[in-house]
Amino acid sequence: MTDINFEIEKAHSAAEATEDQARQLEARIAAIPGAARLIPLRQYGRPVDGQAIARNLTLRSMVERHDPALAAYLGFGSDVHRREAEQAAERQAVVERMAAQTEALRQQNAAAQLQRERAALAGFNHLTRRAY
Repeated sequence: MTDINFEIEKAHSAAEATEDQARQLEARIAAIPGAARLIPLRQYGRPVDGQAIARNLTLRSMVERHDPALAAYLGFGSDVHRREAEQAAERQAVVERMAAQTEALRQQNAAAQLQRERAALAGFNHLTRRAY
């Protein structure tokens, strides 16, 4: 027969370990701006319920956006962070492409302006190519 005191200590140690892990998870969630007030209540010694967090769409989206590794650990990860990174890369590529086009047009306008100035100094109308 096992000693009841040993069983009680074993159960208490397991509850304490679960509580420590749950508090660490809750602290990580609370580090997300605005998420602390949305953490679902739980009993002492019970693990954090990933499904309860997943049912709260606001909290779920906050965790997915700010801590994708935690979202995956809790069982509701998505590719939101990856899509946002791809969209940011696409926006950056558009910005670079537009900057290159703007520079090409600036050079083209500078060359046209130089040609008009030279034509004017030579006494020609740059539109009709005739002398004044």
